[in-house]
Amino acid sequence: MKLSKSILTCAIAMALSSAAYAQNTDKPSSTSALTNVERVTAQGNLLVISQTSIQGLGNAASTLQQGNSNQVEIITTGDGNETDAVQMGNGNLILVTTYGDNNQQSYTQDGEQNGSLTEVIGDSNQLSVVQNGASFFGITNEVINIINGDGNDITVTQDGDGNWFYNYNMQGSANEVTAEQYGIWHEAKLYAIYGDENTIEIEQDGFWNQLTVNNITGNMNELTSEQIGSYNEISITELYGDENEISIEQNGDENQVSIDSINGNENNIEVEQRGNNNEFNSGVFTGNDNEVDSIQYGDDNIATAELIGDENDMLSVQNGNNNTTYFGVIGNNNEFISLQVGSDNIAHAVNFNGSNNDIEMVQTGDLNTAIIESSYPNTSIASNANEIVISQDGYANEATLSLSSIMESSNNQVDLAQNGELNAIDLMIEGLGNSIDIAQEGNFNLVAGISEGAFIVSGDENSVSISQVGEGNLVEGSIMGSGNVISVTQIGDFNSATVIQQ
Repeated sequence: MKLSKSILTCAIAMALSSAAYAQNTDKPSSTSALTNVERVTAQGNLLVISQTSIQGLGNAASTLQQGNSNQVEIITTGDGNETDAVQMGNGNLILVTTYGDNNQQSYTQDGEQNGSLTEVIGDSNQLSVVQNGASFFGITNEVINIINGDGNDITVTQDGDGNWFYNYNMQGSANEVTAEQYGIWHEAKLYAIYGDENTIEIEQDGFWNQLTVNNITGNMNELTSEQIGSYNEISITELYGDENEISIEQNGDENQVSIDSINGNENNIEVEQRGNNNEFNSGVFTGNDNEVDSIQYGDDNIATAELIGDENDMLSVQNGNNNTTYFGVIGNNNEFISLQVGSDNIAHAVNFNGSNNDIEMVQTGDLNTAIIESSYPNTSIASNANEIVISQDGYANEATLSLSSIMESSNNQVDLAQNGELNAIDLMIEGLGNSIDIAQEGNFNLVAGISEGAFIVSGDENSVSISQVGEGNLVEGSIMGSGNVISVTQIGDFNSATVIQQ
């Protein structure tokens, strides 16, 4: 059964005098195990307690029920277990099943139609569940914990309406999970956690924020998630390894973070999104000691990272509208920085494979585009120890750099700087030991290459320096050979230079 969003829109408009919560997608009703449990009717309370302890310390269970239609069922097998259940209000449900010793559980329900289901197999686990609030358009608060292990600490606080927290399969010891849900219709789902000493902190405040973690396998991983706003989504498919740190903060509406796969140890991912319609997506994340930072302020920003290798660093900061950053990286000890401020900016690096590469893209202004491609599409060719800096300031700037599409390109240093309007640099480099410095300041400057014809630097130990100041300057070139040095300087108006060396 699904709730029609058109009905929701009308109801919320009448209840809240606002259509802020209206959404095209329907909010589905719960299909969890709690929905399969028939709750008692308004005829009275139901209490079932079964404790088994043979020649042991004994178990302790205490309950307090006030109101109508409350239900408590506690089944405990083992020694030294303590279970407390307090129900205030109507239609509350608590089901507890415990197998093991020295487990401590506390449940407090104050409101209407709250539900909690717990199954604990192990010793010395601590669970605390606090539920406050009623249902919201038929969606009730639900907490499910299925735990198999020792020394786990679970704390869940729901203060709102229709929030869901599902910890379906936790197998391990000394794990800590803290979840706080404030507001309406939040969903936090942990499907499988395998390992020891993992720490998960979840905070949701607003309307219909979603967090889904499908699989965490490893030890001493840290996941911190904070969602404040409406319709924010965080999805983590797979995390394999130890001592990984993931910190995600979403402040605004309709932000999305999707991480498909993390495989390795001591990876560090930090994502902060503020604004509307921001998206961070890491499709492939494989290796050790990688660090990814993505901070997005504004609207419609997208940052995508695919890292394969060791000790890679990526930082993408976007402030403005319609910005896009993409990194596809293969190699070791790489560092990638992209800073974009303005509108309609695109920064792009694809399969920059090799070792010890440095890429820095800084764009300030409007309609800027910077694309770096190394050893692409042939990923078997390495491009090593390169240092590339692209800085663009102005309007409608474009810089495109392609390294080593045919032969190996190593030890290259390229500095590209554009300041002004309608500047364009297109370049393709092949060879070893090239040093290229291009600076453009003014209007209508162009250094051509790739699709537009002209500039190709091919050979060994080439040094190219081009500086243009003024209006309407044009440089076309083709340099091939070894040990060549070329310098072009144009100051003034309507200048044209053509360079060919074989």
